[in-house]
Amino acid sequence: MADAYEMPSSARRQPLRTERGSVFLEFAMVLPLFMALVLGIYTGGLAYTNKISLVEAVREGARYGASLPVGADPVTTWETGVRNRVVSASGGEVAFADVCVKFVLPTGGSDCGITDPPGASNEPAVHLVKVSATKQAKIEFFFYTSQPVLRGQIVARFERDTG
Repeated sequence: MADAYEMPSSARRQPLRTERGSVFLEFAMVLPLFMALVLGIYTGGLAYTNKISLVEAVREGARYGASLPVGADPVTTWETGVRNRVVSASGGEVAFADVCVKFVLPTGGSDCGITDPPGASNEPAVHLVKVSATKQAKIEFFFYTSQPVLRGQIVARFERDTG
């Protein structure tokens, strides 16, 4: 008589199919998804870094323009100098044509796509320096590409008007 704890002979046999190749199959299925995720994170990080450098270049240009005297030269010469400063502060990443610079009085206008800050109309004799810049970015996944437009905008008070 067989022992009560003895396994039947059919249960002791090894299965006919092994799971040896399933690891490679699962890896082959997960690898494209993992690589798409890694590529998306990498290109998204590059776009974010470009956004930070664009905002910093615009801020540098506005600070430069706020302290740069306009002088007897026309305002266009002053605007060209500030644009050149933004382009050089970006390390050449921003094109000259993609930078907008305006030297204005606070009239409630929307120059360079930037409205006057709140309370600016209380000092109508103080000029404002408005600087904005745009740059195209590219975020990629394997079969999907997004090209957002990065924007940097800032308004600064012209320091030469404050006496």
